[in-house]
Amino acid sequence: MSALTKASLAAVVAVVFLTTLKPGAAVMSGNVDCNKVQQYFTPCAGYLFNRFSSNPSPGCCASLRSLNAQSKGPVRQGVCECLKRNAASFPGLIQEHATSLSTKCGIPLNTAVSLNADCRRA
Repeated sequence: MSALTKASLAAVVAVVFLTTLKPGAAVMSGNVDCNKVQQYFTPCAGYLFNRFSSNPSPGCCASLRSLNAQSKGPVRQGVCECLKRNAASFPGLIQEHATSLSTKCGIPLNTAVSLNADCRRA
């Protein structure tokens, strides 16, 4: 699977998670609270920032599955935009790990998780 495909999957997962979340007083992308989106990825930090980690933890995958189950419709685009913003603000993020998250957790996505993701496809 190409890096772009893996990145797309990760972006979609994040978008799916935010669909049912209510907006807060934080950084927003449409109806999506980007801080809440980021919270779903907190259990994944050990994988996303550690080159020596070969797989995300079960807790990471469970959190992302929860986000995916809650995200439907146009909120997914907002989640995708949040992910792009968040990824740009974390210089230590290992892009290869971010793009492989959805595949390694068994979560299918419509768009790549990357700084260049086309969030209209989310």
